[in-house]
Amino acid sequence: MIKRLYPIIFVCLVTAPALLGQDSNQSQSSNIGGGWQVSWQGRDGSQQATMQIQQDGSKLSGTFQGPRGSSPLSGSLDGNNISFNVQMQGRRGTMTLAFTGTIDGNKMSGNFQPQGGGGGHGGHGGGEGSHSWSAVRQQGNSGRTAPAGNQDEDDEYGL
Repeated sequence: MIKRLYPIIFVCLVTAPALLGQDSNQSQSSNIGGGWQVSWQGRDGSQQATMQIQQDGSKLSGTFQGPRGSSPLSGSLDGNNISFNVQMQGRRGTMTLAFTGTIDGNKMSGNFQPQGGGGGHGGHGGGEGSHSWSAVRQQGNSGRTAPAGNQDEDDEYGL
């Protein structure tokens, strides 16, 4: 009876590492490199931008092409959690947008918080506060950034 169990035990021991290896691969970070179309609600309504992301393991870099032109992007990925910063130049200095969110296949969403930059006038707060954002992976490279809307001194960054 024991001799009959040896082949079964052998097969289980040989296949177990392969099955365990599949589970550990699923817990690794997603591959999010490529183009993404980003949208959020600003003072002037819906705003859009494109991102080109390069991924090296969990490290992210790239460009964010938004209403104010092209800006550098840097961040990290941990499983399906993403965080990245965008450095935007404006008339009143540099502003950092700190993005956090989650990835679900070809979609991302989360919140971003403006940090630094010029303060607002007339009680507008200069774009302070948290904003929600979402992004979808671009198919091909045909995505273009929407033109900037009506801008005033207090809404320089479109937030």
